[in-house]
Amino acid sequence: MATKPTKMQERACDLLAAVLVQITEATRLDGGTKFGAGDLAEVAARLAKASTAFDLDAIVARALEARGRALGLRAGTAELLTLMDKGGSPLEALRLSDDAFRERIAALEAELGEV
Repeated sequence: MATKPTKMQERACDLLAAVLVQITEATRLDGGTKFGAGDLAEVAARLAKASTAFDLDAIVARALEARGRALGLRAGTAELLTLMDKGGSPLEALRLSDDAFRERIAALEAELGEV
């Protein structure tokens, strides 16, 4: 990002992140979907093309942060998953069940110690 994003670009990024959260939630709720990791990666890459101010990593980070907030987790969920997690890609973390997502965050927090 060469320049600071405008408020409208920030809002657009939030909306794109919300789409990722909603898609992954829908596939979890459906349970029998054939929508896999590759499909999610393809959708995420296409969504990133809709932003001139934010790349895919930034959009995924916002989606992870939003998911963490929705589950009542502390701020910084995205940073934990993107910097510390060796259990998969940050995008893949969006596909986890609520319990598995919470467990992944708890394990990373335990690994870091009290922060």
